[in-house]
Amino acid sequence: MILDFKIFLSESIAADDKLKHLEHAEDHPINAGAVGFKHAADTLTAVHNQLRRKDGSNVKVTMKYDGSPSIVFGHHPQTGKFFVASKSAFNVKPKINYTDQDIEANHGHAPGLVSKLKAALKHLPKVTPKGAVYQGDIMHTPEDVKTSGDTLNFKPNTITYSIPKDSSVGKKVARAQLGVAVHTKYQGKTLTDMKAGFEPDTSSFKQHPDVHMISVEHPVDRTGYSSAQEREFESHMKKAKAVASSMTSASHKAVERHRDNIKMYINDTVRQGTKPTTDGLKKYITARQAKALSTLKTDKARSVKQQELKDALDHLDANSHHIDKAFELHGHLQRAKDVLVHALSSNPGSFQHTIGGQAAKPEGFVAIKNGAPTKLVDRAEFSRANLLAARG
Repeated sequence: MILDFKIFLSESIAADDKLKHLEHAEDHPINAGAVGFKHAADTLTAVHNQLRRKDGSNVKVTMKYDGSPSIVFGHHPQTGKFFVASKSAFNVKPKINYTDQDIEANHGHAPGLVSKLKAALKHLPKVTPKGAVYQGDIMHTPEDVKTSGDTLNFKPNTITYSIPKDSSVGKKVARAQLGVAVHTKYQGKTLTDMKAGFEPDTSSFKQHPDVHMISVEHPVDRTGYSSAQEREFESHMKKAKAVASSMTSASHKAVERHRDNIKMYINDTVRQGTKPTTDGLKKYITARQAKALSTLKTDKARSVKQQELKDALDHLDANSHHIDKAFELHGHLQRAKDVLVHALSSNPGSFQHTIGGQAAKPEGFVAIKNGAPTKLVDRAEFSRANLLAARG
């Protein structure tokens, strides 16, 4: 049975509607079959229409910031006390930090995280309104900000952000003790019951020079979108819809069996800069299984693993036409999405972005439709750089 899209959304965002992971638009059909494709197509088309200044009012676009770490903070709904946490705030056994001592006890194994959480605990109470819990990415603390001529630079993760130091934003960066980009608001009577809202109104945050609140708002009406880009998007979406209409329930069921391996393999092709194919998937699964086999100590365990590999490869051989269609659909959706990302990136906001000294686009964008967030990222640029950095 193909995964219901609402179940898929709750699992990809995380159990109980907590934000732990965002999915790429082109991955929606892999996760949730025909329903996933419809959500991807509807979301991308809504952004396209918004860029054309046509309708599109039912989708909200925000900018993604490449910060680190991601933190959860606010006044605890039960104790009323201000806290900070990593994503572990929503674990079965959450790590909630009310004091510096809590941070050291919970995260002492990670000195860098300890330092950022202490800065957040010290400074965020100066601006955070009561009545909700928020999630955001730390972008800079004073030790992160470097001066280069007339420019201030900080690199929280993969992207280096630069701003003229005499600009209004540059002055905020220079004097702030903490820079944070807030992207999610939670409401509920307990942490367990809290539901995420992905269009947070941060206007209720107070102003304080120690805290640089970086808005994730992205004014689409200031974004260029050429007629050539419109035609390219529409061409890829037309091809994607043609492929999707040719896929049967058997197609989606075949993909579902290999979903996890397909998604890991696609990430591997992003690292390698190659195109995903069914033959490539078979080689990837074989290599993973060989690595797993090398760790097994008994003949019985190895025999079971070898049979699993044979079954998987036999299934792929018998269903290669279905998997081929899935990769074709994925490719057209990705290329349609890339058109939108390039257009949206023509308005990069206040900062200049570089990766390894080379000019780059912003990390990406998030399109929220029907309350569900979808990641719009140029995987060939940002995702590849991020995956390679993680592997290194």
